[in-house]
Amino acid sequence: MELEVTWSRAIKVWWSYVWRNLIAIIASMIMGGIAGFIIGFVMAAFGAEKETMKTTAIIVGFIIGVAISIVPIKMILGMNFGEFRLVLLSNENKKDI
Repeated sequence: MELEVTWSRAIKVWWSYVWRNLIAIIASMIMGGIAGFIIGFVMAAFGAEKETMKTTAIIVGFIIGVAISIVPIKMILGMNFGEFRLVLLSNENKKDI
């Protein structure tokens, strides 16, 4: 049975996502910093220009951030919020009105 979408329910889902997303952002910043350091170190060893190292590190950091951003969503799907749980329902058997 579908429940009405209320502000109270929306805030519960939002807060569940937000605090997990903040942790994911911190994790991606740490991982991006480590990856940027390694990329800079290796590229400098091969004589790459600073601008090339910077651009490469930005691209890798962006990819890491996008990849990690899905984790909070995956974590809250199926989660029990007390009076409801967040699930995905198929439209396959739904009849058009």
